[in-house]
Amino acid sequence: MNPFLRRYIYLFILILISFYFVIFGNWIISLTSSDEGKNAFVVLNMLKTKNYLVPYYNCEVRFEKPPMLYWIGLINSKIFGLNEFSLRLVSGLSAIGVIIFSYLIIKKFFTDSFALKCILILLSFPHIWIEARSFVPEMLLNFFSVGGIYFFLANKPFLGWLFWGFGVLTKGPVGIILPFIVILFFKFTKRELKIFDIKGLLIFFLVGSSWYLYMIYKFGYPYFYKFFLKENIFRYTGKKLTHPYPFYYYFIVLILTSFFYSPAYYKIFAELKKNLLNIKNNYQSYIENPLFPFVLWFLFVLIFYSLSKNKLHHYILFTYPPLTVILAKFISEKYIKRIVFISGILLLILIIGSGYYEKKRFLPKAKNLLKEYKGEIYFYKVELSALPFYLNKCIPKLSNPKKLRQGIVITLKKYEKSFKNCNKLLEANEFGRKCLILKCKGNL
Repeated sequence: MNPFLRRYIYLFILILISFYFVIFGNWIISLTSSDEGKNAFVVLNMLKTKNYLVPYYNCEVRFEKPPMLYWIGLINSKIFGLNEFSLRLVSGLSAIGVIIFSYLIIKKFFTDSFALKCILILLSFPHIWIEARSFVPEMLLNFFSVGGIYFFLANKPFLGWLFWGFGVLTKGPVGIILPFIVILFFKFTKRELKIFDIKGLLIFFLVGSSWYLYMIYKFGYPYFYKFFLKENIFRYTGKKLTHPYPFYYYFIVLILTSFFYSPAYYKIFAELKKNLLNIKNNYQSYIENPLFPFVLWFLFVLIFYSLSKNKLHHYILFTYPPLTVILAKFISEKYIKRIVFISGILLLILIIGSGYYEKKRFLPKAKNLLKEYKGEIYFYKVELSALPFYLNKCIPKLSNPKKLRQGIVITLKKYEKSFKNCNKLLEANEFGRKCLILKCKGNL
C-alpha cells in the first residue's frame, strides 16, 4: 500500500476510535456541573437576545469566562439544535483536535508507530472521557494551546499566534502563558524554531484583546477587577479561595487517570535515578534527546498548577500529551492495545450506568416537573445552574425563608424545616446531595 495512503487510513481509523472515546453518548446525561449549566444558559440567552458579546447567566452579566466556548456552542446549536449533544460537541471535537495535533507533534520527534502508541494511551485516560463530554472551556483551551504549539513546530508562526489568540478568548491569560513557555522548551531541540512573527503577533493581539477591550469599555473597572484580578491573579495566589486543595492534589489526579499504566512508573523512577547520577557528565546529550522538551512541558505545567492555591481537576489536562510520550517510552505496544480494549469496555459500562443514574437524578425529574409551571421559583442555599437553562427562565436566590409569600423553592433536605406551609413535590439525589422541591403558600 502507498505509504501516503496508509498514513491517512490510519488517521481516519484513529479519528473513528476517538469519536467513540470522546463523543459517543455525550447526550445520555443532563447537564451536570455548575459551569455546564451557566455556560448553557449564556448560549440560550445569546440565541434569544441576539446579543453575542455580553454573556448573561440567570439575568446577570457573567464576567467569569470569555466568550469563545459560548460562540462555538452557539454555532453547534444553530446546526444541531440547542441540546446536550450540540453543546458538549464543542469539547468532544476539541478533544479530537488535541489528539490529532498531539499525534502530529510527537511524529515530528519520534516515529509514526510511537506517536500512535502515545495517542492510544491518551484515549484510555478516563479523565479525557469526562472532560470531552462536558460543556466547559478546558478541552477547547487545550485544543488551541496544543494546536498553536504544532503550528510553531511546523514553522507556521502566524497560525500559532492565531490559535493562542483564540486560547486567550477561551480562558484568559493562561491561553498564552503556558503554551508560550512550552514552545520555548522545544527551542532546546529545534534551535531554528521561529517564534516571533510580526503578522502573527498583530493577529494575536487583535484576536486575543478585542473582546476584552470591548468589555472594559462597556463595564469599566468592575469587569477588569472581576475577571483579570479576582478570577485569575487572586485565584492563583489564594487571595480568593474557592477550591483550596493541597500541593499534591494534581499528583493524585495524574495517578488516578493513568492508573492502567502504573507499572511504567517504577521503570520511570529507576531511569530517572540512573540519569541523575550521570547528568553532570552527559547534560548535553539529555538536552538533545527528543524526549527532553516533553519532560519539561509535563513538569512545568504540573508545578505551575500545583503552586496555585485554587485547584480544579480539569486544569491539569495540558500535561496529558507530554505524559503519554513519557509513558510510551516504558510501555509495550501490546500492553497499550490491551488497555485500550479494556478501556473501551469500561467506557461502555460507564455510559450505560450514566443512563441508569439519570433516571434517578433530581435535575431531570425537576425540569420535567417544573417545565409547565408559570409561577415564581427560587433557589435557597443551593443553585442548580442547569435548571434556569432547561426551564428557560431566571431563578432568583431566596435569602430569607420568612420573606417568602408563595411559589416554588428548590433547596436541600437539611433546610426543609426552614419552610412552613409548604408541600414537598419532589425529593431526590443530585450527585450526593439530597435536593427538594417545595411548593409554598407563604411563611408569614
